Amino acid sequence: MKTLLVTGLFVAFAASTATAGLVYTQSFEDTSWLGTKYYDYGDAAVDHWLSNNPGEMAVNGDGFSAWYGSTGGVGLTDGDYIGVTDYTGGGLGAWYDGSQGYQIGDTDGIFELHFDGYEGEATMVSMAVFIQNTGYESADNFSIHWGSDPVNGTLYEISEAGLEAAGEAGVWMLLEFDVSALGSGHLHIRTETNSGSEVISIDSINIYAIPAPSALALLGLAGVVSRRRRK
Repeated sequence: MKTLLVTGLFVAFAASTATAGLVYTQSFEDTSWLGTKYYDYGDAAVDHWLSNNPGEMAVNGDGFSAWYGSTGGVGLTDGDYIGVTDYTGGGLGAWYDGSQGYQIGDTDGIFELHFDGYEGEATMVSMAVFIQNTGYESADNFSIHWGSDPVNGTLYEISEAGLEAAGEAGVWMLLEFDVSALGSGHLHIRTETNSGSEVISIDSINIYAIPAPSALALLGLAGVVSRRRRK
């Protein structure tokens, strides 16, 4: 599996990771989240949070929630392969971490996936992204965000040309971002596509944060106790 590393302010992050810890991780490996094509039984003309349906691909799970925004199309009411899957066709080959991941395609509207399992301040976030090799259109886009600031909180953003270039590369992109200056919030992605061949796959979501001073003190105490026990 080939991987392209795309990193923002990674050197600054590397200096801060001595005390940073993993506070949320998600690789979509729960097999109960697998299923058939997903259907949204809500109103395609109204913005709303999506719900899981029995036997269908899960769009929501442990620490992640899906939202749909109307742009006048049919949305996901016509049934789409969107959510947790173990499918590796379409040039994917293999998932970045494990045997499952999250696939997003043919949204016919705005699709957002919120990793609300962790809300607060963080130092770094990382995510593996694979763009399927196909033709994209001017309205197609994919972006990654931290918090609610639409300018400073946008970590990564590509549209037609960027999507096509990433698709032609045919590799997983490991995206890493320093979010230490962005304040409290949570990680989320946003995408718009209108074809079943326009697929964006994500995997291996990780969020790092520096523990509160009290937590650091407990970690230090634990280290002292551990050293004493080894003597």
